[in-house]
Amino acid sequence: MGLHFGHHLGLSDALRGLPAAPLVARYGELVSLQQAVGYRHVGEVFLQEGRTFRVLDGLFIPGQGRAWRRVDTAVLRRLEHVGQATALAGRLAEINGGDPTALRRILLYQLLGLLREGEARAGDAVALGVDAAEAAALAHAAQRQPAATVQQRAAADGLEDAWLEKRLCLAGRLAGELPPGARQDPGLARRLKEIAAASRTADRETAAAGVHEERGDLTAAAAHYLRALRLVRDQARALHGLVRTHTSADGSVRAEPTPDAVELSWDDDSGATAWRVHRLTGAAETSGAVAEVAGSVAAPRAEDRRAPLGSEVRYAVVPLRDGVPDGPVRVSPALLVAPEVTGLRLSDGRERVAGSWQRPDGAAYVSVRHTGPDGRCVSLPPQEDGFALRGLGPGEHRFRISCHYRAGDRDIASPGIEAARTVHRWPGAVGTFTAAPGAAEGSVRFAWSGAEDAEVRLVAFPGQAPPSGTEMFLPAAPLPPELPWAPAATAPQSPVRTRELLPSHGTVADVTAVAVRGDRALTGPSVRITVPHPVTALRAERTADGHTRVTFDWPADASGVTVVRTQDGQRHEQHVVRSRFLREGLYLPVASSAARLEAGPALPTTTGVVIPPPVASYALPPDIAIAYRVVPGQRRPLRRKPATVEVTLSLPTEEEGLDLPEFVLVARPAPAGAGHRPRDPADGTTVLRLSGTQLRRSGRVLCHIAPDACRPPYTLRGFLLGGRAAAVRLQELSPTTLVMR
Repeated sequence: MGLHFGHHLGLSDALRGLPAAPLVARYGELVSLQQAVGYRHVGEVFLQEGRTFRVLDGLFIPGQGRAWRRVDTAVLRRLEHVGQATALAGRLAEINGGDPTALRRILLYQLLGLLREGEARAGDAVALGVDAAEAAALAHAAQRQPAATVQQRAAADGLEDAWLEKRLCLAGRLAGELPPGARQDPGLARRLKEIAAASRTADRETAAAGVHEERGDLTAAAAHYLRALRLVRDQARALHGLVRTHTSADGSVRAEPTPDAVELSWDDDSGATAWRVHRLTGAAETSGAVAEVAGSVAAPRAEDRRAPLGSEVRYAVVPLRDGVPDGPVRVSPALLVAPEVTGLRLSDGRERVAGSWQRPDGAAYVSVRHTGPDGRCVSLPPQEDGFALRGLGPGEHRFRISCHYRAGDRDIASPGIEAARTVHRWPGAVGTFTAAPGAAEGSVRFAWSGAEDAEVRLVAFPGQAPPSGTEMFLPAAPLPPELPWAPAATAPQSPVRTRELLPSHGTVADVTAVAVRGDRALTGPSVRITVPHPVTALRAERTADGHTRVTFDWPADASGVTVVRTQDGQRHEQHVVRSRFLREGLYLPVASSAARLEAGPALPTTTGVVIPPPVASYALPPDIAIAYRVVPGQRRPLRRKPATVEVTLSLPTEEEGLDLPEFVLVARPAPAGAGHRPRDPADGTTVLRLSGTQLRRSGRVLCHIAPDACRPPYTLRGFLLGGRAAAVRLQELSPTTLVMR
């Protein structure tokens, strides 16, 4: 296959100076790609077809026949399209294109590390994919080297990146952590010499800058510090020197703390292609920690999410041109990294102020200083997410809220933010609130105490009334309108204030007394008012069996109705349920004397106050009856004896003083016989008229009908006339007995 790397090495030279570090850029990225596909080492990318590899005298894989083919970029590009490790093969091709020796070095470094973790036997090497011809020699070489610790391997892995990024201070620290015997690696030894040489040059530049700085030549000093920073990116002395000797005005870098980070911004007027941002912690003028916040940002802004809480920091922004520091550094003013609370809200109430906020992550606690209207300042106990102060007088109350952070054994407080809230005068609270039936029928009398300096409104809240003492801000939380009930008689003067109103029937309301002063209201106690519907259309009618039939309109929502009958000085009460009333009606036994009926709904058994509705009443008149009958006269050959009418009055003894109606008997011709009765007193001839006085005088009157009063045949009918005719019952006989022939 021709000459290739390691063709003339021989076994002894191949085992001399084995790699103690990979010395490849972005080695950590390569390891991540390798681990993503589950490979123990990068050589497994060549084992996808079950083949081995050789690594001591160059990196080879089996070729045609017994030949071995050197692994070059073409082989790696082909492997990019085979199997699952395409990204890994592509990265290896990229590395090999820059340095043909790098791939063998990486693989040897990983194989030696794996073998040193075990017993380093030839069989272990074969299990890792090494050709059997090289397995024993590689295992023997691994046995001669001490196993590296995790820290030592990490130092070896990151050394090349530190060198390429010019972090020579970091590279020097990593060099001191390398495993024993690492300098036997020729490539690593050369790299360490280069690091040391560049560090010495940077130190000379820093020393020269110090001389100029002592002489007061800040421009020359800044130039030397800048050259040192170009050589050693992480040299804290050079960066501190640039900060001390910078000539731009303070504040050219603006730093704004937020709850999660420090936001940085600066003006873009230097023509730089990028900027590098450093954070200086501690005594930034002379020494202190330096951390790189952003290696290269294209826009004139950055964000520091790792700023140490409770520490004072400064930020230095170094302009870059093609990745090289160029031009004067920009420096921010000193900043205390102590984020303030966010979302601060203050609310006032009756003799109180409450505050709430969101505490930043990392804050140990929050302190609050309160300054009252009298200028007296008081510190509140440590808070977390809010506070509530009570018993405050009216006026403006100021608060300064600061976050506290732990910095070592020190307590660092943020500058704090200040806010104010005014405590207003609130109405006095309603003390007692009662309700009772008023003096007027169907009215309710409210009475309350307290709230002397406020207007008291009686309202009904929709739904459930708020608890007593609830604070309301008007008109943000509007009150319901006052009760629309008409006023009743004025309540008498008393130590407590009163109001008498007439609620409508069927009302069920929770009435709340609210004290109002200006745009602030304070709810008081509540009381439930229930006003049932009344009984209406009460009527009564006597029946023939000594009862009276009672009718009325059933009140809505009533479970029962109570009917009271008062007669002859006695009171009788009857409770009626709706179902029976609708099914059977209501019949009450009554005497013939006058009676009084009263009906009202059964009052509900509920909490609160029940206002009885007006009672329906009906006066049942006494049972006064007037009866009449006709006794026909006896017939004689030439003449007929006149017919006799007997009129009888039935009157309860206690009702003797009543005015009685007039009795009139009317006759109407009936040529066709019965069936032509008089329809009213004017429908015929009056044949008899008796006054109420005549009837009361004797109680029974006999009168004759003149023979010429009406020519037979005719029909008689009696009528009652006068104002009390409707209160007197007229008893009539069968119409057939009233036909005179």
